[in-house]
Amino acid sequence: MPPTPSAFEGLVIPYLQRQPWFLADMSRFDRGVWATVRLADLEILLDGRPGLASVVVTVGNRPFHVLVGWREVALAPAVLGDHQGAVLGMCSDGGGDVLCYDALADEELSRGLLAFATAGRESAKRVRLVHSLASHASLVYDEHLFMKSYRVLEPAPRPEIELMLRLEEVGFEHTLRPVAYWERNGWDLALVREYIPGAVEGRLLALTSLRDLLGRNLDDGRPKLEDVGGAGGDLSSEVRRLGEATGSLHLALAEAFGVRSLPDGDTLRTAAIRIHGDYHLRRVFRTDAGWIVGGFGDDPLIGKSADSTKPQEPRFASPFEDLADLSYSLRQVAAESVAAQPAATRIQAERLAKAWERRNRGAFLSGYLGVGGIRRLVALDRPAAADAIKSLITARAMPT
Repeated sequence: MPPTPSAFEGLVIPYLQRQPWFLADMSRFDRGVWATVRLADLEILLDGRPGLASVVVTVGNRPFHVLVGWREVALAPAVLGDHQGAVLGMCSDGGGDVLCYDALADEELSRGLLAFATAGRESAKRVRLVHSLASHASLVYDEHLFMKSYRVLEPAPRPEIELMLRLEEVGFEHTLRPVAYWERNGWDLALVREYIPGAVEGRLLALTSLRDLLGRNLDDGRPKLEDVGGAGGDLSSEVRRLGEATGSLHLALAEAFGVRSLPDGDTLRTAAIRIHGDYHLRRVFRTDAGWIVGGFGDDPLIGKSADSTKPQEPRFASPFEDLADLSYSLRQVAAESVAAQPAATRIQAERLAKAWERRNRGAFLSGYLGVGGIRRLVALDRPAAADAIKSLITARAMPT
């Protein structure tokens, strides 16, 4: 027999209250909400030793998901290794005492979880846990598949899952292929998608480009702004391709979810589409096959969603909102690189970084506006489009 529901409830709730991601989410709520805690849903995935259960606990109306494993007390320490913080506590499974713990600390159970999340279609020989304080745990299977096991739950369909499935339906190629998703009783519990080992985050490419530029041009203290494009790490051609991928993304989103009109009086002269919503250099990745887009702003603990205590409604807005996000992301990378410079070269570094930002922002916009068919979403020419992006940045209190 597996542990009883009351045993799970008594162990999972105290465990949650020790987790940084749980505390980060609940910090937005009055402490009185914490008094209304209950076991909302339970599914026994493996009945035995080792055992595995999917447990959903609600705090107020906020649902949280924990995967609980259990083993004989004598065997558990060798399995958990240095993951002692994963221990929930002791309970009985009808045949004696067992030790319960976060199942993601157990390689055997984590490996087997893939079959449950994909309805038996996928299996793996190896798994590694990617540590994260976000609202999901990340697991990589055979360096081939990637699973997000959601901790902070949202009502199905979760925006990320809906977007990935619909984009695949319309044939958008610049994103990671969804493989399966795990849903139960109105909650999305996990997403499985393809994993590309060689993918490089856009922010890392940008930092490398700036590091090369500043390293080559600050030695003599006389930076030449006309040489900004001559550094070995010049990023403008790649950023132009990113602009093209972004234009293709917006056209695919328009096809998948339709096109709406902006409110009367809007001066952007664009259509309203389902936008990415949190589009920055950490959300895009360069692979051997080109740029891919990820993230889709669904994490309730990170980005714009973190400002709300309610699940985010799908946003239909001007495509320029995504363009402004990415443009501002370039600015953040430039500011970070300048701040790392010694005081003696900081002024020169700032001049170079601003020139780098202008060059790449222009390349990004040129790539975007060059995509065939984009004019049906964006009616502005390049100078007017650049001004519109600057206005959006200013409206969001982003320094221009």
